[in-house]
Amino acid sequence: MNSSVARSILLILLMMQPAWAFAYIDPSAGGLLFQLLTPVFAALIGAWLFMRRLIIGFFRELWRRLTGKTEP
Repeated sequence: MNSSVARSILLILLMMQPAWAFAYIDPSAGGLLFQLLTPVFAALIGAWLFMRRLIIGFFRELWRRLTGKTEP
């Protein structure tokens, strides 16, 4: 194995080592985070469901106009 390959492997192995993280989330901060993210996710899911109906309706109408059939 040539030295540049060995150095590259060593560098990759060193970068994959986990770093120590002394982190703690306060219960109040966790609750606040949950209260902030829950409505955001609910709005995103609601918007996705609403847009899904519009997109499906658009393609059904396009299919009907192009082929004269009612269902694809």
